[in-house]
Amino acid sequence: MTMSLTRKLLMPALLASLIAPLSLAASASPDQRSDLKQQLFERAGIDQQTRDELKEARQDYRDSMMELRTEHREKVEEILGEDGQAALEKAKQEMREEQRAEQKAARDKRIQALFDKWELSDDTRDTLEQQREQFRSEAEALKAKEFESTEARREAWKELITTQRDALSEHLDEEQMKALGDAMRPQGRGGPQGGGHPHEGDKDEAHNDA
Repeated sequence: MTMSLTRKLLMPALLASLIAPLSLAASASPDQRSDLKQQLFERAGIDQQTRDELKEARQDYRDSMMELRTEHREKVEEILGEDGQAALEKAKQEMREEQRAEQKAARDKRIQALFDKWELSDDTRDTLEQQREQFRSEAEALKAKEFESTEARREAWKELITTQRDALSEHLDEEQMKALGDAMRPQGRGGPQGGGHPHEGDKDEAHNDA
């Protein structure tokens, strides 16, 4: 990286840090973040000219990062060549599939251990497994479905989870449902001690297996 490009990246980044979103606005909409940013500027007494300069600095930073990513991608493609890229992509896909298989095997082992601990009948186990498969199927359909808004998608997931939770409650008590939900969670993502509802882990599973 040349010195001029380094300065081009670092200087706008320093200026842009002054207008980084407030932590409380991390999950806010773009309009809300913009309003909060303007409130911050007003409280700090930042005039319009300075705001414009900061905005320009931020755009310069984004453009520079885009340029850097493009240069890096082109360099990687040049080093690997078509055969190397294809081999790398194949290896990545194989590793993902192996990881999914390992996660599924570990998840199934945790679930069966719970069923054994609870001394569930074969009929109940079959019913719970059918409900799990039904959830996965419906979750896949939801994932592929287009929604008018993020809120509509969120409500659809909430309804699906609630429906499946109600079905589970016919066979398991609250403590068992919590334990089952923990067992379904991928390790390292809040489980198995992270708490949560049954089938929330399967929601992650449906996304990972797609």
